[in-house]
Amino acid sequence: MKLLKSKPGVEHPEDRHLASLILQGDERAITEFMDVYFPRLYRFALIRLSHDESSAEDVVQQTLAIAARRIVTYRGEASLMTWLAQICKRELSRHLRQAQARSKVVTLLDDEPLASALLDTLQGSGSDEPLDFSEREELITLVHIVLDQLPNRHGDVLEWKYIDGLSIREIAARMDVGVEAVQSQLARARGSFKRAFGDLYELHHQEI
Repeated sequence: MKLLKSKPGVEHPEDRHLASLILQGDERAITEFMDVYFPRLYRFALIRLSHDESSAEDVVQQTLAIAARRIVTYRGEASLMTWLAQICKRELSRHLRQAQARSKVVTLLDDEPLASALLDTLQGSGSDEPLDFSEREELITLVHIVLDQLPNRHGDVLEWKYIDGLSIREIAARMDVGVEAVQSQLARARGSFKRAFGDLYELHHQEI
């Protein structure tokens, strides 16, 4: 690529030229961009993710996807690598926050089925609560959304059991069914909740 004269405020004219060619859909420029910056960003992310190769690749792919949408804003004041690294840092932070949140949710769910541990958080467990206030509030909101959407009174049964603290016999009396029917209903409700909450949780954090 030939050297370009630097315009006022453009300290990296070659990078700016490459960005301009990418905007024009130049295939050679796009290939050069990927060949040069994917491995650089991958090494940048890998060391910051404790050499988790899969996560590093995911972060870099997301970084490049964002860069492709925002390349029109690149003006050449900083090098293209510096510009990309700033995007990558934000994606690394997002990835680590989400990984931490997923880890905390998994910790909550290890004892009993997902529904039980999650619904217990609705009662507020005080200083022993493993999530901070904002995370607990977010979790509670998601739980309520799922409970409201469950079919066949599954949401009601789970609320009676885990929020209201009713016994199996009390729920059976309320539903006018036998104890075994309630136990079966609870088992199905836990399964429904686990699937629905897992889907909603992943969707929610993809949109953040």
